[in-house]
Amino acid sequence: MRFGRVVMTARDFLLEHITQAWLDGNGEGLCADTPLLELNIISSAEVFDLVHSIQAEYGIAIPLPEIKPDNFQSVDMIADLIERYRKQ
Repeated sequence: MRFGRVVMTARDFLLEHITQAWLDGNGEGLCADTPLLELNIISSAEVFDLVHSIQAEYGIAIPLPEIKPDNFQSVDMIADLIERYRKQ
């Protein structure tokens, strides 16, 4: 039997990270399409903390011009951004 790290999708990673970092572990009601900035779940300043966590988790670099509110509206949008840069 082989034990190792559980592989999570980008959406799973983001939902878990946001729940732990900004919702005190209570992710009830948080979905992949929840409007994160609109509901003040994360602030524009916290987006940079999230980008750092994404870069550390996935070993990708997200260019500064991509770090804009349009790309961080929801977990789905952030996951799409991650996938774009994972494929490069």
